[in-house]
Amino acid sequence: MPLSGGPLSFEDDVRQIVATMPGIPTILPANYTVDTLPDPAANMGKYARVTDLFGATTDLVLAAQTGALSYWKPVRPVFAAKQTVSANMTLQALKSPSVLLLDGNVPLGTTRTLTLSDTLAFPGASFRIKQRNTLGTILGALNVLNVNLGTPVSIITGGSQEFIWDATDKWVQVT
Repeated sequence: MPLSGGPLSFEDDVRQIVATMPGIPTILPANYTVDTLPDPAANMGKYARVTDLFGATTDLVLAAQTGALSYWKPVRPVFAAKQTVSANMTLQALKSPSVLLLDGNVPLGTTRTLTLSDTLAFPGASFRIKQRNTLGTILGALNVLNVNLGTPVSIITGGSQEFIWDATDKWVQVT
């Protein structure tokens, strides 16, 4: 007989059993998108299933806290995807792939910018950005903005840069 006395699925039964065991992690019962995740402070130590993590995958995130900062962080924080640079882009933790393999032409005299957003960023969030184009396909400039240096970071053809978010310094260039 199901624990609630009514018809339940096996997954619901397991959730009920796990919820009564101290020290066992809890997965919230609903599926969420990044934009509909509940307040992490109210769900500390719990997991949530996100259907659009990194814009393309379903996986778990964990509600965590560092100092006074509460946030959701992915259980598996590395997700790589190819993207074409055809316009300026804003990169957001949890919404954008953490490893970006960029291609696409940037015409001579054009500057494309990748802005690193602090929205949804969490301690340890990172972006590794690889410009995969061959010589001649990037004749303009590809710059990363909102890095704690205060000036844009340029990514050259074939080059890569890595950035990590820290609660004090925000986005920091590490390579």
